[in-house]
Amino acid sequence: RDDHDRRGGGGRSRRGGGGRGPPHSGGIYFHSYEEERAWLDDRARKRRSRGGRFDIEPTPEQLAEDEARAALEQSHLPRTATGATGANVGLNAGGAGRYGSGGGSSSTQPQQTRHARRLYVGNVPDLSEEEVHDFFRDAIRRSIVLDSSNPNAASHRAQYVDSDPIISVYINRERRFAFLEFRTMEVTTACLALDGIDVSGRGKVKVKRPNDYNAAMAPATNPGTAPRLDTAALGIVSPTVPDGPNKIFIGGLPYHLTEAQVLELLGAFGTVRAFHLVKQDANAATSKGYCFVEYSD
Repeated sequence: RDDHDRRGGGGRSRRGGGGRGPPHSGGIYFHSYEEERAWLDDRARKRRSRGGRFDIEPTPEQLAEDEARAALEQSHLPRTATGATGANVGLNAGGAGRYGSGGGSSSTQPQQTRHARRLYVGNVPDLSEEEVHDFFRDAIRRSIVLDSSNPNAASHRAQYVDSDPIISVYINRERRFAFLEFRTMEVTTACLALDGIDVSGRGKVKVKRPNDYNAAMAPATNPGTAPRLDTAALGIVSPTVPDGPNKIFIGGLPYHLTEAQVLELLGAFGTVRAFHLVKQDANAATSKGYCFVEYSD
């Protein structure tokens, strides 16, 4: 047949139902061969320009998370020597040393709760694993509330004061972050209040859940038996002011005032528990002229 017959007559393509045949739902109609070729070429060009996700490199945070997870998992393998070598440099694992797997080893903790017993610490200063471990252990001991009227006070003292509440510390020095693994999920949750703490006078750190934390997979805990930290005793001013009756809005601030200057003014009226000076972005030199604050009392 000639080209006229092959195209269904009248120069119309029969793609998707044809120009003169019975229509099909969702069909595409072309009035000429050139129109069809142009449509096919455009579709091919769009497919080539469409980026695939398989070749997208993971973010630095994802790479760091994978590296830390692999290193910490390695710590559960039998070791004949203390410390960390090779790929596990900086990981306190193995052996019977203080940061190893001796009495109270992390390997004795249920693996299912491990993601709920770890915290990410960002912007870590140049300190050793032992120094970071000691700082956070002492911070817990100094700030834990041991109210004699609380029936769990004796248990909290035994677990978190008389014993070491931290199992291990891993530090990635290149990216300046650490992972802390705790003995219980309860003290892990309590330590989220340490966000913004100044570590040994070397700078404030960010404390939060790691990316692999899954609240739906974490076993349920009783908030009534959980320990509580008095962050005011550590001089911590949380950068997040929770919504509630104690959240105060302060406007009309000079744009050039820094966070330290505004905090100094607010501190004249009491101990500040949480404070947030609103800026266009975190690195902006000036603020928007207002802030939120919550006092301890």
